[in-house]
Amino acid sequence: MWFRVFLACAVVTLPIAFVATHVARAQTAPATTTSFELQIDEVYNKRRGGEVEFSIVFRDPLTREYNPTLEVIEGERVTIKLVNRTHSPRSFAIMGVKGADTPPVAAGARTTLQFQAPARGAYIYHDPGRSSLADARTLFGDFIVSPRPGH
Repeated sequence: MWFRVFLACAVVTLPIAFVATHVARAQTAPATTTSFELQIDEVYNKRRGGEVEFSIVFRDPLTREYNPTLEVIEGERVTIKLVNRTHSPRSFAIMGVKGADTPPVAAGARTTLQFQAPARGAYIYHDPGRSSLADARTLFGDFIVSPRPGH
């Protein structure tokens, strides 16, 4: 009888001890880092009717997507590698995010910026050094910050 009671207690307490240990590890886990690479490229876009338009865009070097949406979780470390493949200096900034900007990057140069993701929300990244209408239509993208799991 004593053996059955001891065995039943051991089986019941084992999962509870495992859960408590698992939660403690999750709380002390190091912050994750999310990395992106963006190229600033000069491209030609074919518009409706066959007209060709010159544009400057942020481009993902793997997917070749123009002005990709960058998605992170609040509190994460964010690393953005920026390569300027144009013929003039370009900058990068995320509106309303402290530390998420660069000084002008020379033509053909690269830079890396690191910052902590802000509170959840939708932000816009862009080239703050250019204000012409052509650049304003193309040199921007969405920076989306999702809430941390469980918050």
